[in-house]
Amino acid sequence: MGARCRVVLTLFVSIVIQLGSISSAAIASEPATLFKTKCSSCHTFGKGDLIGPDLKGATDRHPRSWLIAWIRSSESVIRRGDPAAVALFRQYRQQRMPDHELSDADIAALVDYLGSGGPARDREPRLRLATDAKPDDAQRGRKLFVGETRMAGGAMACAFCHTVSTQPVRGGTFGPDLTNVYPRYFDWALDRELRRHCFTSAGAPAECVDDGESFALRAFLRAAGQHATPGSPSPSNAGTGAPAAHE
Repeated sequence: MGARCRVVLTLFVSIVIQLGSISSAAIASEPATLFKTKCSSCHTFGKGDLIGPDLKGATDRHPRSWLIAWIRSSESVIRRGDPAAVALFRQYRQQRMPDHELSDADIAALVDYLGSGGPARDREPRLRLATDAKPDDAQRGRKLFVGETRMAGGAMACAFCHTVSTQPVRGGTFGPDLTNVYPRYFDWALDRELRRHCFTSAGAPAECVDDGESFALRAFLRAAGQHATPGSPSPSNAGTGAPAAHE
C-alpha cells in the first residue's frame, strides 16, 4: 500500500471514529435517554417511590443548584452535612446513589427535563402547531369559527361571542375580538382556552373542541392575525395571561 493510500485510510478511520463519538455524545445528552438509562432503575416519575424518591415535583422541592450538586455527587453533598441530603439518605435506608459520569450540560438538561414534566410529558400526545397547517386547515377553522361547520361536541360557534376583523361576516361582541389572539398566546395557551367551555350544561363533553378542531381554529386565527392590518383590534383582556378565546 502506497504512502498516499495509508494517509487517506488513516484519515477515513479517524473521521469514522469522530462521527461515532459525536453520535454517542448526542444520544447521551438526550435527557429522556439519560433518565431511562441513569435514573429509572431507582426512581419513577409520578408512580411513587422505588429504591429512591419519586422524582415528580423534585424541581419544586429543591433548588436547582442543589439538584445539580446532588446529581453530580450525592455522596459529596451528604458528607458536607447538607440537611436535605442527610434527611433523604436516612429516609431511603441509607441507599447510596452512585455518582455518574455526566457532563454539566447533561445534568442541566436532566434537571430541565424533570422540571418540564419529564417522562409523563413524553407520554402525552404532541400538540400539532398552527405553523404546520395547510390552507385547507385554516379554511376548516374559519368554517368552525363562523358556524358553517358544527363542532363535533355540539359546542356553540366562536362567532356567537367573538369576531375577527379580517372576516366579511362580523361576529358577536360579547367576547373580545380575536384577530390578534394567536401571536399573543400561540399554540399551548390558545389550545387550552379553546377546549374550555364558555357555557356549561348537563351532558356537555369534557372539552369544547377536539384535537382536530383546536388545530383548525388555531390555524385560522394565526392566518387572521397575519392578514390583519396595522392597528387591528387586540383581545380586550390582553395582558391578563388568559385569552377569552374559547367558544
